Amino acid sequence: MKRVYIRDKKRLASEFQFFMHDFVDACKAFGIPRRADIFPWYKFHVRALLKHAWLLLYGCLHDSCHLHFNRKEALIVTANGMTLEDMAFPYYASYEIIPMLWDVWPSTWERMYASFDLLDVKIVFVTSSQVAEMINQRGRQKAYWIPEGINAQLYSSGDELKKRGHDVFEMGRQMKRYHDTLVNMFSDGVFKEYLTSNINDNGTLDDKHVKYSNEQLYQLMADTKVMVCFPQCDTNPSRGGHIETLTQRYWEAMLSRCLMVGRAPQELIRLIGYNPVIEVDWDNAREQLSNILDHIDNYQELVDKNFEYARRYASWDHRMVMIKKILNDNGYFFSK
Repeated sequence: MKRVYIRDKKRLASEFQFFMHDFVDACKAFGIPRRADIFPWYKFHVRALLKHAWLLLYGCLHDSCHLHFNRKEALIVTANGMTLEDMAFPYYASYEIIPMLWDVWPSTWERMYASFDLLDVKIVFVTSSQVAEMINQRGRQKAYWIPEGINAQLYSSGDELKKRGHDVFEMGRQMKRYHDTLVNMFSDGVFKEYLTSNINDNGTLDDKHVKYSNEQLYQLMADTKVMVCFPQCDTNPSRGGHIETLTQRYWEAMLSRCLMVGRAPQELIRLIGYNPVIEVDWDNAREQLSNILDHIDNYQELVDKNFEYARRYASWDHRMVMIKKILNDNGYFFSK
């Protein structure tokens, strides 16, 4: 049995992938001991030089000498499909690395697999069920789907839908076909309060010019009637490909008791047992949304149900028991 630790990677609240730290905090609260970040973010240049030098040496020893390092303990490392080697530095010579991966889009797979093989990864946690199946079919690592989670305590359930001030919030990536419908409806005065995020020309979220702080987002969502929610394979297929995965946007909407309009990823339906999203009627999208807003009271029961299911399933705490069992079944342990 190998003892497991979690790498306490420091991320700034302003960083796009700060959400990974919610998972780290949940691991620590559940009893997984931490390993501090040896090279904090403010020593970026020193860390980069050391990282590349050590990776070159490690790669030479690993590939040319077929050296197997004596790793008596394991370390869970949070990363995306492209950054595993970076996030595992400099621990991978002394710890067996257990990746916890987000954003494993098709463009990252070649790099992701190369990192698995270089670091001698045995098991992988990943937030995409499709990618977990793909890794398992490859047969070199054992992959486990850990559904996207969230820190549920940060969100407010807000007032009933009829009392809310904002009609539609198109937060994050835009589905162009539906976005055009929303813009036309807003211009025609069908609804008056329309919120959006800063968006790049291709419809993706502009991570560098954030429009709202996290605290503002919590307040805005709690005062929004309709949240537009589509999976990334719909909004940005050039990046998402066929990977349809649950993202925290759905949990945010459910915990804020917003009515979700768009399309639900199958992972969400599979996890909670029903479809919590009003799916767009593409033949009558404008009329459908207008009717929803005119009869918003009719959807209070649905958002209340979604809220209760999100309280049950959204939190990372809900996943910790599952993660502990997986670790134990594969010969790892931590004290709890």
